[in-house]
Amino acid sequence: DERSHRRRGVLAMVEDETVDVVFTLYCATLVFSMQIGFTLLEVGSVSIRNTKNILLKNLLDLCVTSVVFYLFGYGLSNGESEHGFAGRDGFALTSSMFSSSVVETSARAHAHAFFSFAFAATSATIVSGAVAERFPFQSYAIMSAAMAGVIFPVVAHWPWATTGWANPAREGGSAVFDVGALDYAGGGVVHMVGGLAALWSVYMVGPRIGRFEHGRHNSQSSMPQQSPVFQIAGGLFMWYGWYGFNCGSVRTLANDHLIIVSRIAIITTLCAAMGGATTVAVDWYRDKTAIRPVRMINGVLTGLVASSAPCAYVAIPNALTIGTLSGLVYVWISDLMVKYRLDDVVDAVAIHLGGGALGLFGSALLSTQANLHQFFGDDYNACGLFYGCKNGGNVFAAMIVYMLAIIGWVSACVLIVLFTLQRFDMLRVSQELESHGLDKSVHGGQSYTEFQTTIFKFKDKSGSEGSMEMRVRAGDAAKFAMVLSEIMDSDISHSGGRTPAPPPSGAPRSPMANLGPPRLTTHEE
Repeated sequence: DERSHRRRGVLAMVEDETVDVVFTLYCATLVFSMQIGFTLLEVGSVSIRNTKNILLKNLLDLCVTSVVFYLFGYGLSNGESEHGFAGRDGFALTSSMFSSSVVETSARAHAHAFFSFAFAATSATIVSGAVAERFPFQSYAIMSAAMAGVIFPVVAHWPWATTGWANPAREGGSAVFDVGALDYAGGGVVHMVGGLAALWSVYMVGPRIGRFEHGRHNSQSSMPQQSPVFQIAGGLFMWYGWYGFNCGSVRTLANDHLIIVSRIAIITTLCAAMGGATTVAVDWYRDKTAIRPVRMINGVLTGLVASSAPCAYVAIPNALTIGTLSGLVYVWISDLMVKYRLDDVVDAVAIHLGGGALGLFGSALLSTQANLHQFFGDDYNACGLFYGCKNGGNVFAAMIVYMLAIIGWVSACVLIVLFTLQRFDMLRVSQELESHGLDKSVHGGQSYTEFQTTIFKFKDKSGSEGSMEMRVRAGDAAKFAMVLSEIMDSDISHSGGRTPAPPPSGAPRSPMANLGPPRLTTHEE
């Protein structure tokens, strides 16, 4: 009968709500796990002398952002607003949804809050890797608080809050150009915000000591990097977590959204794959002897960033185009950063600012009307500019306004923070601390105490001094010196105590033949 039919409908709705909450929480934990990837990638990209500093900054990022986003960020990003700029209620999760007597409503609100926090932490941590090895960790805590507490939440309000001025489905008013900004999973909100903050931070802090000495534009590999294993493992962790980032932003699996989330996973994968493949292809074309894994994983990450904004709106074949362009954008911006002597340790600007902007253009140009109807409903009458439908120009214009607003807001806020830090001499560690390494100078000693850098100094027959640097276990340094000494003595004794004559042309020659007794010095990194 009608009563039982209605009861079954209610039960089905409750089950949908339960699935949506569990799905959102699971995806939020995937996004949270990306912090593992950020940490590994950054540790692998810096000198062994700054390992503890990077670990502390990434832990600090999570601790600071969770508190400030709870107190201020959630309200600014998700609260109700009159003019669509920033929320004005819901601070410290005090809105009525969280205390609702309807279990499903309260659970959905809490799950969404956790998901939003994971996004805020991701945006804030982008700055950490860009200015690694010279930015004080106290200053980074201040920057993280500003990013998660104010800068990110305000931008997040614009396209995602129900009353935000750039939300395509805005309630209580019309969106910009009546179509809003198509930023599905944060190409602008997360990545342009973090990338812009990284760009200004790199510019204000300046390059690491030795990065651009003697006017030479050294390549990134000229600076010490601890481990390509950490770099690639960290990048793969981030790729894995990105499925929570993109798929989880759908928020519900009801109706057509189940199809949408499945399509998003494929588009995310193709963008990443083409980004990595294009980057390594360009590097191979330019120099067949310098094809580095970290460059390929950075291309993958740029493709993932570029997929974030349009992956719910574009057709699957267009993912190949976006991914290919993302690899080219990464290489181009990475080269520009070196050309203008901007020292970005992990290429965060190229990956996040370049990839984020590309993804937003992808949304504005390549979104299909069918996918937009599927996501927003049949009332949304627009498509990407390249498809030529009604309001396609409005979609592109709205995106330009949205991107300019992000640039203005983030630049103003980040520069205020950076100039304030500079005013109180907190913008950069001293040259002495940087030279010795921040682990030893600030964090109680080096990370790997069983190792030390050993320098073997020697003189050749002309009297010129030379040195050979090796990283060995502390107890093995003297053994290496003894072995080298025995080799040298052996060469001299075989020549009757005289300096050995040069070997015949083309004959192999001992590299130690003309070396005097070695002198051993050690220092800790």
